[in-house]
Order: sequence, then C-alpha cells, then structure tokens
Amino acid sequence: MMPHWLFTAQLLLHAHFAASYLVPLDETSQGAFGGLLRWVWPWAVGNRGPLGTVTKSASPLTGFWLAVTSALAFLLAALAVAGLWVPLAWWRPLTIAGAILSLFLLVAFISPTKLLPIALNLFLLWRAATDRLPATAS
Repeated sequence: MMPHWLFTAQLLLHAHFAASYLVPLDETSQGAFGGLLRWVWPWAVGNRGPLGTVTKSASPLTGFWLAVTSALAFLLAALAVAGLWVPLAWWRPLTIAGAILSLFLLVAFISPTKLLPIALNLFLLWRAATDRLPATAS
C-alpha cells in the first residue's frame, strides 16, 4: 500500500496539472529542459479544443472554471488525506469530483502532453471508487 504522504503528493501533483491551465507555457518555455518541461506542465499557449484556444492573456472561461474547481478539489482532498483541516471522509468525493472535472478539461484539449495527467486521473478515479486509501501509520 502507498503511504499517506505519497498519496497526498499525488493529489497535489493533480492540483498542479489542473492549475497549470491558468499559466500556460509560451513557445520559448516549452523547449526548457530539453523539452521535458511541457510533460509536467501540460498546458501551452495555442492548445485548441471545443472550449476554444488557450492564449497567454485570456483562455476560455469554461476551461478556467474547470481548472480552478478541479485544482481546489484536489487540494482539499490532499488536505483530507494529510489530516489537515478537512475531514478524512471527504477525500473520496473530492478526489472523484476533481478527477472528473480534470478529465473533462484534459480531453477537451487532448494532445500528447495531456496523456500522463489523463492516465493519473483514471488511476485516482479507480482508487477513489474502490476506496483504496492507504492505512494510517500506527
């Protein structure tokens, strides 16, 4: 079983993937670290989808709300798993809500850089649906 701190880190990584929509990479930044940065920062200026086009100054409003709500749900789920301020019983609904919203946003702007976050979201959905929270350390 995965330790609580590692699962908390995974939820925070998902919050990062969602929140990175708010600050998309420009063309210069996409090549940083030999082009590897875009794989951990999946949103880039020029991403297109049914919700519109991601730009540096103004991205589609629907995408903004999906990203913010998803990031907040993942952040609250991480706090619940860590035992800070949010009841532990809330981790499942928060994780499921965050993953569904994030999946909708990622699929709406599908590209190769979105595949890792999509796969990790599906893993989180499975984990929450089967109630696979790591046992607390005693």
